[in-house]
Amino acid sequence: FYFKFVLPKIGRWVSKDSSAYTYLPESVQAFPDGEAFVKILDRLGYKNTACKPLTFGISSLYTGIK
Repeated sequence: FYFKFVLPKIGRWVSKDSSAYTYLPESVQAFPDGEAFVKILDRLGYKNTACKPLTFGISSLYTGIK
């Protein structure tokens, strides 16, 4: 809801160009989240990988040791 309706309006208000803010929802949708990203880190050789959701899942902190 936020990405589809709120963010473009804020973008149009701030920058006069709502399309300037379309990259963010597209980027968020394309990024693997949670355990999917942890598995990628594991495959790349990281150890002790973990995902900690923050702010009720709005963002996540990924950690690992290379």
